[in-house]
Amino acid sequence: MEFRTVIRPLCRQGLVEHGSPMLLLGSCFTDNIGKCLRDDLFDVEVNPFGPVYNPMSVLRSLEILRDCQPIREEELIEVEGLYRSFLFHSRYSAVDSAQAADMMAASVLSGHETLKCASVVFLTLGTTRVFRHLASDRIVANCHKQPAKEFESRCLGFDETVAVLAECIELIRGFNPSARIVFTISPLRYLESGAHGNQLIKSTLLLAVDEVVKVFGEDVASYFPAYEIMMDDLRDYRFYAEDMKHPSSQAVEYIYEIFRASYFSPETEKVAAEARALTRRLSHRIVASSTEAGANEIAARQRAIRAITERYPKLTDAIRRYNDKNTLFK
Repeated sequence: MEFRTVIRPLCRQGLVEHGSPMLLLGSCFTDNIGKCLRDDLFDVEVNPFGPVYNPMSVLRSLEILRDCQPIREEELIEVEGLYRSFLFHSRYSAVDSAQAADMMAASVLSGHETLKCASVVFLTLGTTRVFRHLASDRIVANCHKQPAKEFESRCLGFDETVAVLAECIELIRGFNPSARIVFTISPLRYLESGAHGNQLIKSTLLLAVDEVVKVFGEDVASYFPAYEIMMDDLRDYRFYAEDMKHPSSQAVEYIYEIFRASYFSPETEKVAAEARALTRRLSHRIVASSTEAGANEIAARQRAIRAITERYPKLTDAIRRYNDKNTLFK
């Protein structure tokens, strides 16, 4: 007898594979799953705009990626000495406007190239609440703590949300006809709208995703139940972070386990386990008692990298990206 609601893995093994590019776009939960996939050395582009929460901002982000639209300096705003964009998270900011615009443009270009050939696009939706910037009459992805009087806030209705999600699917498939789309609903609770308001927001997203999956068919678009795993399977405050809104690292790990069981083939799981062991080693700072000991550890890491890439050549690019400075390849 089970005294909890257990969410079983989906039967979609083989959807996620090494060497097949994937794009992940959406809320901060996307960052969590994206990190797990990076650690398993998958070819992933994760949140090229930073976290994006509402369906309209997700659609706008996809439009920019498809068209590889330039980021103009004059569209940036200065906040606390840093230049930012209403389309990007604050992680894409700099003291110099040209540097900020270049940083954003580079991320857009990388996302454009991934969207063009992605086997799967994961879209994680967090809320239906949108903020319209009154001066520009545009929906923003991030308000950057600007005065509330500069924005108008409202929640998208069911029909609006369905229409926007359908546009997302059509845009992706129009640009990359072979791409599969997987929707998830972020388990992050948006309590700024109150507990009841949060439930209404999540309910609208769940109903809208269910509708577009029915319309387009599961061969095109499907749903991964991250929200249900958090709310119905884990269902305990010990699985939340200290803010009582975000999933804890343990919760993310559990959700990723079900993700792996849902989408990895046995061979992919085997490669991912080896990749995970390697990236854990690479992520540790080298602490050695002598220069010689440090050099020995670098050499050992180089041997480990060569060994895994000889067995699985499709991991080479992912390893290079994982090690930003490429120190271990020199």
